[in-house]
Amino acid sequence: MSHASHQRLSAPLIIARVFFVLLCLALAGLMVFHQQVPDILGLGLVVDNLAPWAGLGIPVLLVIALVVRGRASFIGLLVPVVVWSVLFGSSFIPHAKYAPQASLEVATQNVHESAGLQAARELAASGAQVITLQEIGQGQEEQISQELSQTHPYRYMVSTVGVWSAYPLKNAQPLDLGLGWNRALRVDVSTEHGDVRLYAVHAASARPTGHHERDAMLASLASYVQADDSAKIIAAGDFNATSTDRHFAPVLDALDEAAYSDWGLAMTWPRSPFPVLGIDHMMLRGVASSDLKRLPIGDSDHYALQATIDLDNAQ
Repeated sequence: MSHASHQRLSAPLIIARVFFVLLCLALAGLMVFHQQVPDILGLGLVVDNLAPWAGLGIPVLLVIALVVRGRASFIGLLVPVVVWSVLFGSSFIPHAKYAPQASLEVATQNVHESAGLQAARELAASGAQVITLQEIGQGQEEQISQELSQTHPYRYMVSTVGVWSAYPLKNAQPLDLGLGWNRALRVDVSTEHGDVRLYAVHAASARPTGHHERDAMLASLASYVQADDSAKIIAAGDFNATSTDRHFAPVLDALDEAAYSDWGLAMTWPRSPFPVLGIDHMMLRGVASSDLKRLPIGDSDHYALQATIDLDNAQ
């Protein structure tokens, strides 16, 4: 083969390697700047909430790197690997569990209308002392209250959001969070270690075709919490937003997310065929979580979350 022929064969390979490096940089840039993607036709919503899944592009790029070869290709591949590891890697590592001296077991689940009674029964059996349920079906409040009358005699419910507690509840207040009708609540749980302010939330739905009501509720919740002078705060429920959603950022500025105690992210929806989004959260201020687990409770399309809250330590 002549030298000229060798150069002609090398040119496409050089172009392929350059294009591959650009792909690597593009993937890394998408992960870093996903919240700057314009939310046109819901694109920003989709990219934000699927941001951790961008890591699935790395194995694909690895296969391509093995084909195009070259030192520059593998150096380029390191860029999205490092970016993904920095942004999301630590969240995939289990949070170390420990047994706090003063604790409170709190559970939350969107019961999808029909599964409220079963969820309440199973969460109570799992040891939850405070249970908050969202999307409770019509007529289920009395059924749940009767089921939990011996273990969780204190309750407060607003619309389709309710709290059942083994500890007395006080200072209960409905919250509309800018929605125009109540879809959240605020209540103090009186434990032997002091009061804990609980926000139970069911944010409005978020779809590519529209999520303004959800955005307004999240911003309003963040404002409530920032103005709240309570020493210990828990916000639990279905926020209809993952922690990478740009409109969830104000909530993350006001509260810390309880760390998951298992491998991977605490994806909670949908349960079938497999969870893709972590839209249910346990958010904290002035307390820490010593354990957070995901539970397949009832027949809802959401997993439940149950946290062991350390009342003596803040995150």
